[in-house]
Amino acid sequence: MNKLSPALALALVTLFAPACTTTEKTAAPASLIAQETGALNAPDAWAFGPEVDGVVADTWAGVISDDALLALMEEALAANPSLRASAESVRRSEAFLRQSRSGLLPSVGASAGATGSSDLEEFDLTERYSASLDASWEADLWGAIRSDILASEYDLQSAQAVYRASRESLAASVARAYVFAIDARHQVDLARATLTAQEETLRIVNVRYDLGAVDRREQVLAESDVASARDSLELALASQRSAIRAMEVLLGRYPNGTMTVPDALPVVVDVVLAGQPADLLRRRPDVLSAEANVRAAFANTALTKASRWPSLSLSGGISSATSEIGDVLDPAALALSLGLRLADTLFDGGLTDARIEAAEASGQIALANYGSAVLDAYADVEGRLDDVETLRNRSAFVETAAANARETLQLAEIQYKEGAIDLLDVLTFRQRSFQADRTLLSLRRSEIESRITLYLALGGAIE
Repeated sequence: MNKLSPALALALVTLFAPACTTTEKTAAPASLIAQETGALNAPDAWAFGPEVDGVVADTWAGVISDDALLALMEEALAANPSLRASAESVRRSEAFLRQSRSGLLPSVGASAGATGSSDLEEFDLTERYSASLDASWEADLWGAIRSDILASEYDLQSAQAVYRASRESLAASVARAYVFAIDARHQVDLARATLTAQEETLRIVNVRYDLGAVDRREQVLAESDVASARDSLELALASQRSAIRAMEVLLGRYPNGTMTVPDALPVVVDVVLAGQPADLLRRRPDVLSAEANVRAAFANTALTKASRWPSLSLSGGISSATSEIGDVLDPAALALSLGLRLADTLFDGGLTDARIEAAEASGQIALANYGSAVLDAYADVEGRLDDVETLRNRSAFVETAAANARETLQLAEIQYKEGAIDLLDVLTFRQRSFQADRTLLSLRRSEIESRITLYLALGGAIE
């Protein structure tokens, strides 16, 4: 009987493996993703018309004209501890991908040893030396290894998208906190100005009370409003300290208390170009992550389905065993081994079928989650555009109301000094003016915050 040479066996395996490579056909995730997106009735254009159409800025510097704020955002990205977990997730996914790719390569091992033996009576030691080089390789007949690599690649893409989303969310949080801290400073200034005005009113009332021009009631009213103004100032100062602490935490400076903010609010472009709704699917990191999760899930399904088919592996080795250490590498002492192994599970109680069904369900879950992410992205941008438009429309009304309230207060203070109205009227007008100015400050802060939030909703910086 003719023996099959090792070289011929290896050649047959090499030829046989590609011929046997057949993967079970499944629906392509790309087509399912396209179908899912098409079924969502995505808008052809944003509700606010062509004025928001155009190319979205790729960097925060294209939206914010404030070097100090941009520097703080970079500082936070470099120092904030909350990003570390997301960054490590990316590193872990990279390691998993390398692990998956290693399955395409053979496994090679080497060993060497020495033993000694003797009988118990004479103790004549006999030495034996051995060395071996072993290799094994599993043929990817059904695409299991390549499916595993695909799943790892998409898992890495998802982790990278999540990391980018974390970075952009942090950058936007720093910008919003920066704006809030400046607004808190303005609120403190307004509260101090109001307290100064109330104290001046109390001084005038005290003089008039001493002259008998007013009764004790007006004096009590003035004293009460001074106390209220002092309380408002304390609340404003507390809010300012809280805003500073929030900034320090984001920047990784807390609790050093070294944060200071300028007086002027940052300049943010009035209209953030929103692009086309379809562009959102290529910009939003949460949508990109959800899409990668779909592709990973379907790759895992293919991997699970491949487990129902037999596996074929090739192993080989070179070994020697001699009584002289110098003869270990002697060609005459070397022995070659070569083996083929075909393995299959004949019965597993339905375990494989159950795993396949679970994998298919996971794919559908990922697909549904992708659809939800897309819908949420569209709604998020529409809502942010609505906010920007609404605040822009309110701006003129609030500015007019604040200006009118200040003018009314000035007239009331003149009339009070002339004795035409009583103190209660003045205090009422002052409260209205204070509230109108506070609303105006909050509106200006909200306008800037809305533009920052809109840019984040559009995907933030992509560089």
